[in-house]
Amino acid sequence: MAAAAGATFARAEPTFYTARVAPIFEKHCVGCHGPDKKKAGLRLDSFENVMRGAESGDVVTSGDPKKSELYRRVTLPETDDEVMPSDGKPHLARDEIRILEIWIAAGAAADKLLSEFPDAPAPKPVVAQVPLAPDWRPRAAEIAAVAKAAGVKLVPRSQIATDGLVLRTASAPARCDDGALEKLSPVADLIVDAELARTKVTDAGLKAIGACQNLRSLDLTRTAVSSAGLAALASLQHLEAINLTETRVDDGGVERLKALPELKQVWVFGTKVSTPAEPAKVVAK
Repeated sequence: MAAAAGATFARAEPTFYTARVAPIFEKHCVGCHGPDKKKAGLRLDSFENVMRGAESGDVVTSGDPKKSELYRRVTLPETDDEVMPSDGKPHLARDEIRILEIWIAAGAAADKLLSEFPDAPAPKPVVAQVPLAPDWRPRAAEIAAVAKAAGVKLVPRSQIATDGLVLRTASAPARCDDGALEKLSPVADLIVDAELARTKVTDAGLKAIGACQNLRSLDLTRTAVSSAGLAALASLQHLEAINLTETRVDDGGVERLKALPELKQVWVFGTKVSTPAEPAKVVAK
């Protein structure tokens, strides 16, 4: 009986992948590489999908972190075009990168137990989750109706119901215009991430975006917005990142954004912005 009890205990011990690696992917990666959005054909929502890789090939080379594309991407400088996560999203902490490194170096296995990695960084104490937006679940039917009417996708940012919704248009950017954004007003308080790259959004549409009071990240790459339109974003007190690549924004637009208290990154590749007025915020030209 003692032997049987010991066997049961051994089987109950979690694997390193389940306990330490998968939570990193869920936190930083699954939003863009999961069942709802598969950038570059890559999904990171299960071990099997991680090892399946992307359209370009494997992203993990068992036993060699430096030859693993996934590890290379998460260790690039924040200003690099190929860094993951991208678009101003929070990057992996040093301990998270170390966990991926030792997991890959040890063979990138699914079944190695947590106790086999005694030198892994210790988990951080659990802190209370700060809600980014109201709980979306009681309004699920309303969200679905609004998304259908606007012709866009509204998906949860994570498995935490108070992490808000992501506005996605990548599958059909041409369908999203100023009128579509106006139709999102009933659920504007739930949107924390708006992916509007290559859409038909103009300065007029930014008025609707300005109503998304809990917005943290905004991608306006290759849209028709200009510096004048950015005035409508003055109410976004939680905005942390905005991508203005290949827009008509100039130095005046960047000056308007400086008043946003939480803004950390402003992407201005291919714009009329000259010398960044605030290097800590303007990260690229």
